[in-house]
Amino acid sequence: MQEFWNWLHDNSIQLQTFGGLTQALGSAAAFAVAIVLACVAKRQARAADAQAEAAETQARAAEVQISTSLFIADRQASPNISITAAVSRDGILIKDKIAILNNGFGTASEVKLIYRDSKANSDVPLSSSTLVVRDSLSASIDGSRAGSPGLTLSYSTAFGTKYALEFDWESTSFRSVNEKLIIVESRFAAPNLSERIADAK
Repeated sequence: MQEFWNWLHDNSIQLQTFGGLTQALGSAAAFAVAIVLACVAKRQARAADAQAEAAETQARAAEVQISTSLFIADRQASPNISITAAVSRDGILIKDKIAILNNGFGTASEVKLIYRDSKANSDVPLSSSTLVVRDSLSASIDGSRAGSPGLTLSYSTAFGTKYALEFDWESTSFRSVNEKLIIVESRFAAPNLSERIADAK
């Protein structure tokens, strides 16, 4: 036992150096482990960011798809209104009477016909405010007011889009001229797919 203590005494400097070396190696190893853990955490954070970005891109793409589908459905189910002269049972054109035809694939609701001038009594009476597919409404009009500044036919689609069809009526030739269809209100903007997809990337 005495020999062991003598050996420790004789080699104390070397042992202290070895202990310091061991501590230094331990500190270096701990530092290396800390660097590795930091790199792993950074990669995990980047992966989480990439997943969040991908989820956001998918959500935007789904939004574009839904909006586009509703826009197309609204257009496909919209009325297609044409204005012609009313015809008697004998096939004779009736002066100052028009027929409002729906040749589209959807019902027109809230149908209203008005003169575009600023005079009183601008509403033109209609037999119904709803015009189903392949049906027509007739209206008696004042030829002088209908010619200029003309008439506006307003209606809504099943999806709530509101249209206004402006036109002038030529009493001499029994026809509608200068027709202009306007979207007054719509929940569906015409989709610009290239821009929206670019935004989503």
